[in-house]
Amino acid sequence: MKQLLRSPLTLAIALVNASLATHAMAQNDAQNPPKSKPVLEEIVVTATKRETNLMDTPIAITVMTEEVLMQQGIANVKDIDKLVPNMDITIDSSQSAPVISMRGVRSTNITELGDPAVGLHLDGIYSPRPQGAMALMFDVERVEAQRGPQGTLFGRNSTVGNINIITKRPDTQELAGSLGVELGNFNHRQVRGMINVPVTDTFALRGSFMLEERDSYLNGYYDPNQWDTRYLSEDIRNAPLYTGAEEDKSLIQRARWWDGGADGVQELVKADEADFYNNSDQYSFRLAGQWEPSEDFSWYVAYERFQDDSAGSADTIDCDKAALRVRTDEDGNYLDASGNLSATPVPGSDGCERIYGPGADSYTVNVSVPGEQDLNIQNVRSNLRWDFSDAMAFVYNAGWARQTRTQMSDQDRGITDWDMSIFFREATFVSHSHELQLQSTDAGPLQWVTGLFFFEENNDMQGGWMNSMASADYWNQSDRTLASQAVFAQGTYDITERLHLTAGYRYTRDTKEDVGGHNMSCNDSNPNLLAPELNGGVCFPSWDRETFNNLPQDYFWNKGIYTSVTNNDIKGEWDYHNYRLGLDYDLSDDTMIFAYVANGTKSGGIGDVVVQYEQDPTTTEYPLDENGERIVKKRWGNTYEPEEVITYETGVKTDLLDHSLRLSATVFYSDYSDMQVATAKPLFVTYSFERDGETGEETGEISADPFTVFQTDNIGKAEIKGVEIEFDWALTENDRLNGYVSYLDTKIVSDFYQQWTHATVDLFEIEHADSVDPENTALTTNLKGNELPSSPKYSLNINYSHTFDLHRGATLVPWVNVSWKDKSYYSIFNSEKHEELFASETPDAFSDTRESVTNLNLGIKYTAASDNWSLEAFCNNATDETEFYWGGGGDGVIKGPVSMPRFYGVRANYRF
Repeated sequence: MKQLLRSPLTLAIALVNASLATHAMAQNDAQNPPKSKPVLEEIVVTATKRETNLMDTPIAITVMTEEVLMQQGIANVKDIDKLVPNMDITIDSSQSAPVISMRGVRSTNITELGDPAVGLHLDGIYSPRPQGAMALMFDVERVEAQRGPQGTLFGRNSTVGNINIITKRPDTQELAGSLGVELGNFNHRQVRGMINVPVTDTFALRGSFMLEERDSYLNGYYDPNQWDTRYLSEDIRNAPLYTGAEEDKSLIQRARWWDGGADGVQELVKADEADFYNNSDQYSFRLAGQWEPSEDFSWYVAYERFQDDSAGSADTIDCDKAALRVRTDEDGNYLDASGNLSATPVPGSDGCERIYGPGADSYTVNVSVPGEQDLNIQNVRSNLRWDFSDAMAFVYNAGWARQTRTQMSDQDRGITDWDMSIFFREATFVSHSHELQLQSTDAGPLQWVTGLFFFEENNDMQGGWMNSMASADYWNQSDRTLASQAVFAQGTYDITERLHLTAGYRYTRDTKEDVGGHNMSCNDSNPNLLAPELNGGVCFPSWDRETFNNLPQDYFWNKGIYTSVTNNDIKGEWDYHNYRLGLDYDLSDDTMIFAYVANGTKSGGIGDVVVQYEQDPTTTEYPLDENGERIVKKRWGNTYEPEEVITYETGVKTDLLDHSLRLSATVFYSDYSDMQVATAKPLFVTYSFERDGETGEETGEISADPFTVFQTDNIGKAEIKGVEIEFDWALTENDRLNGYVSYLDTKIVSDFYQQWTHATVDLFEIEHADSVDPENTALTTNLKGNELPSSPKYSLNINYSHTFDLHRGATLVPWVNVSWKDKSYYSIFNSEKHEELFASETPDAFSDTRESVTNLNLGIKYTAASDNWSLEAFCNNATDETEFYWGGGGDGVIKGPVSMPRFYGVRANYRF
């Protein structure tokens, strides 16, 4: 396999040979047809912005119908990754957002500063915020997942692919409706419904909805021993004193030195699963209208609203990795699981039970800040089409979206005695887009589409980070904007009846700007101008737990108490050109081969501005330093360049065995330049001049401290190559087998020197201050040769179902789905490749390796003879695998979002 993938030429030759062999098989099948074979129905897609047969569309694309989504228990985009080759989705708990990766490429900057690497579209309209992928999918016609650059037609940040969710449209032909109910363990309840009403012969309305509630699958506790107890109820705050054994205490109970110390240790309080982290409490509805006054004109308009009132999600500890760590005391002596001295290392002595107590596992979590989430997404989508002549049509797609998020979540989760939390306060993102197209509609040799695209987004980000013992930070970014304009054209010309040439081009100009944004701080050196009586006149009562917990719950949500640290005024502009050039050839009526070269671009971006001070003898703006030199303030604006990829891809699509077997295979090679990677990066950041303690006058000395910023960098070059094979086989009239197998090889191929930021304290066994010192050259590492994150080398997915024909036309269909993904990495650091750098005796305990995982889903469905109702039993994750979607280091453990345990239930559907 590795030899096969060494050059695009080799890939092309190998695939053409495979295509010719496939063509020969098809001819043989035609000469010797089987006695009885079912025929797979045609699938229509809109991947080229016109309706085409899936098997005639020369790109790699996976299509999922609503029936498939419901069978697999998929309610939003974040759960479809197992159905799409070389696709992987992780979760960022702090931002309530998925991180979507295709073919090894992703974007971990999911703040208002970042852009996704995989474009998300709703009915062909671009959705900019990654949180939009969390919205419920219901009453869906199909989901199309396209792989490879889609820059010419879909534009915005589709360097590696895009996902298009196509909803069902109103139908003027008949009154129809449906109702579905799903019940499962963890007190799961889901209801979905639809009604279609023909108002006239030319106008119809369609209303649909979905709501879901489910208890948390975490083993959660509230901990009144932690520093911040302002959000806990009085009953929890006044929990009884702990009376158990010393060795059964949690880490916080043992470490508790404040307010009574060991004499004040309280019991943990079991959380109510109904409103704890990782529960579900969400609904969505859509009202749509379709007007078709003639065969030449149609207008579809839809309003959709999504509301998530859950507690949000919480990261938990990877207990398997924690069990690899050997526990020691302050002098380096080995300890056993009970904390007693041991002559030899004791693996497993420093696992989850040391942190959370006896019986703790990867679903255990202790918090002092209850989760709160109020995520509201509203959007209006309009699709208008006018076939104004026999040869051309005008299409106008418009969209408006508003996302508002208020969120609060515990960030330390009792893993350390540093009590931390994060909050967002009505963070608002408003966007609108317009796309105007002209399309050819005749049967001539040239089929084309051209158009204009306009997009704007206005963001108001209000949120902050709490270090409950010492300080708080606030992000006041009330006017961050993005504007994008593009012009595009793509056409396919029939050189001969069988040979077709496709060419496309797009010019884009992006502008990003921050006006009046500030990073702000609140600590014991800042005066409290709004309410000095609350805490002795200072903004933050550092190390004073009693005063801190007497502050109102919303005290730190008021930006007026903070002092500005930076002025983030910054602007960036970029323009870029995307192209596509491809050939496809029909070997027969049932077999096509194709090859193309295309590039894609992910927009450049802006970041927070960092303020630094330097000596400059030519200025009089600032005072003299101790050496008699003038000091001047420098503003360092974090901007980064666009990411570009050139992809070479060749493939084959064929229908075999009298159209009972559908096969697609692609081989691709992608060359990335200026690849964007977002990481936490240490810097020296200067906040202010130091002042004389007696006079209060500036001393001329600068207060400079290490500071970590979340920053996007251009890392240089990376190469990605792989193979994707998809199949759908109707084995008999009653047996169906489909799925995929894929291979992926990713590598950073240029020098990329980066300061180590994954589990640095634990791997290097250094103090925190040293781990964030930007001048600590011992941490500088060349990541050349590393693999890209979320890039399992091999993966496969297999689905099998058998239909039992029962009395009078009823059916019983058992089905099984097996998916497997090879190991990959959580980060670009690939820690197992750099173990010579580490001081830790157990580096595997802090590894960023994501282990391979096998997932089994199964069910059985009964459909009545009338075909208007069905009943299904299902079980997802039947083998009860524990999978971490992502893992970050720090505080002596690896932690991240964990998969749901075994989930089972029944669903019933009725339609009329």
